[in-house]
Amino acid sequence: MDTNLREAIDRDDLFTFSDEGQGDFAAADVPCITVLSVDDDGLFQRSLELSLTRFRYRDASVEFLKANSATQAAKILSERPDIALVLLDVVMETDDAGLRLVRNLREVMGNAEVRIVLLTGQPGMAPMLPSLEMLDVSDYWLKTELSNTRLHSILVSNLRTWEQIQALGRAQRGLQSIVEASNALSRARGFEDFAGRMILELAGLFGVPADGLVCVRTDSAASDVSTIIGAAGRFQGALGRALSGLDDSRIRGLIEVTLAGRQSLEDDNCQVMFFPGNEPETGHAAAYLATGRPLDGTERELLRVFVSNIATGLANVALSSRLDRLAYEDQLLAIPNANALRRAVDAALDMAAPRNRMLLMLELDQYSESCVSLGVEQGNEMLKVVAERLQKLFPPPCMVARLHEDTFAVLGPSDLVCASRLQELEIGPDTQREPFIGVDSACLDLDHARGSGQSVLATGLLLLKKARLLGGAETLHYEPDLDVDVERRFIRSRELYRALQRDEIGVVFQPQVDLATGRVEGAEALARWTQPDGRVIPPGEFIAIAEANGLIVPLGLRILRKSCAAQAELNKAGFGLTLAVNVSPRQLAREEFAHEALACCQEFGVDPRTIELEITESIAVEQHRQAGSVLNELQAMGFPLAIDDFGTGYSSLTLLRALHPAKLKIDRSFVSSLGDPGTDTTIVEMMVKLGHRMKLRVLAEGVETETEAGWLRGEGCHLAQGYLFARPEPLDALLTRLRAA
Repeated sequence: MDTNLREAIDRDDLFTFSDEGQGDFAAADVPCITVLSVDDDGLFQRSLELSLTRFRYRDASVEFLKANSATQAAKILSERPDIALVLLDVVMETDDAGLRLVRNLREVMGNAEVRIVLLTGQPGMAPMLPSLEMLDVSDYWLKTELSNTRLHSILVSNLRTWEQIQALGRAQRGLQSIVEASNALSRARGFEDFAGRMILELAGLFGVPADGLVCVRTDSAASDVSTIIGAAGRFQGALGRALSGLDDSRIRGLIEVTLAGRQSLEDDNCQVMFFPGNEPETGHAAAYLATGRPLDGTERELLRVFVSNIATGLANVALSSRLDRLAYEDQLLAIPNANALRRAVDAALDMAAPRNRMLLMLELDQYSESCVSLGVEQGNEMLKVVAERLQKLFPPPCMVARLHEDTFAVLGPSDLVCASRLQELEIGPDTQREPFIGVDSACLDLDHARGSGQSVLATGLLLLKKARLLGGAETLHYEPDLDVDVERRFIRSRELYRALQRDEIGVVFQPQVDLATGRVEGAEALARWTQPDGRVIPPGEFIAIAEANGLIVPLGLRILRKSCAAQAELNKAGFGLTLAVNVSPRQLAREEFAHEALACCQEFGVDPRTIELEITESIAVEQHRQAGSVLNELQAMGFPLAIDDFGTGYSSLTLLRALHPAKLKIDRSFVSSLGDPGTDTTIVEMMVKLGHRMKLRVLAEGVETETEAGWLRGEGCHLAQGYLFARPEPLDALLTRLRAA
């Protein structure tokens, strides 16, 4: 120890020493502040310790730690981050050991909160001003200048600074926690998820266990309608229950007072926060958090900021929930819609196989008819009845959704989603009543499904349409081969588009023969598709695809033009035949079709009276009202009409009188086996006689045997076509046949 310091101690003017027997060290439950003295002078350390024995700061005692070297001090500082103040000797094991410890503490350990007071007994070793400028230290004193009063003043000043830095640090960390909490809460889905996350974030902010609940009340006049929408800790079992059923009457009372008074409450053990809502959509909310201790000023300010942010977040969640309902809930029936079902199917497809999930789709038979006959309100009532019955037949965990208009779907475990239960839907709860709801249905096992939820629903709708075409007698089940067929049809559709661009679609002609004379009076133009590699695509395959994707319009016009060109060649060769061309409903639906047909005839110099337009009986009935003007215009231009596949559709005599067709074509299904013993010929006899009575030419299709031809000839049928007379052939072959005849 230097001479000046020892003389000062001897004079007893540096410290006032207390009687060791009267020392009153802090009890364990008394607040305590830790001070570290780093000095290699044991006598000086002892003097400091005695001086601080009775020192108090804000009723907190001092825990005095000692280190004899910078190395020992660094170890203590790394183990005790709660040290508030370091009294540091500059010169110890080396001349700059104290200064190096300061750098290590600030730069290596990253401790910016602890306050440092440099002490030295050798003024020249570390000048005061450069040290204060270069290093993050609070004070620099000569040991000879320290009196008891000055030492306490230095402690109070630096501890106050440390306390402020601590508060700022906690506030900064708290604000960072609030920002992170806001980000976490923004990802919440719905009120329940938001409430649960909010309790966890509040508990994390104050460093207490997550023990609380969140309650929402939509009617402030009655507390028994308040519902617990979020719970954690010991309140977990109360989730989803009414507040009135909460066992703890004290907590229940605090929440009720908070909601009624619309202001937050607190006591030494809890915080109850109030969140104003936008009634009646969301209602007011209150959050209870058990803190187990009172909050300090900084924590209260952080809580105020947190509540302000949460109030905004709650309003956003309310808006998001409402938008979610609009996006995923059917507005008429208040059940999931197509978007919700698609999301649920996607989630099911993400599960590992076996998924054990079944998708049942159904379509009502009478909805459209009810709306047309009885009004939309009656149709809506039917939908409500169906939705109610479906929810009873397929309760949770099954999901009942409405896709559109009269189409519903049920998604759930395979053992619960059983198509046979739809019989109960059709009959209804009253077994004395007759069934009034008929459905077409399709079923998909998601273990066999591929692709996204959107593609699965599209496949289901395709199955449903197929079920309807088959009459809805039974539920159609998805087969994996269906995807292959759909993919094949899609590829064929693209090929057909390219074939039209490259003019790969040709025309062949099947002669129509007068049964009485054997003379060829006409021919039916039939489309043929031969690919560049020589493969022939059957008409039954590509015509249906063309009808489905709309290519039937350019394809039909192409066949009509080729038929007109062929008629021009026939006329040039001196053969006056009538060529029959099939017309699709899509063509008839276009007002400009009549002018396009006339333009084709004019282009090749063909008389429209020699181009017979064939329409099927069912299409004639269905399209007559919509396409009646087009058909009338075609007839006015001279085009004769023929009713194809007569007898397979509605057989409307009123329609025959309205259309004035030139020819009836008996479908081949009625012609097969005519003349054979036991064959029922009643329908064909009736159709031939009907043609005679209405002065229409009657043509039988699909005649393959002389027996069939003889029977038709005997009944007075005018014309026939089929393999008995000729197969479909190119124009050159037809010309050769005509020349030979």
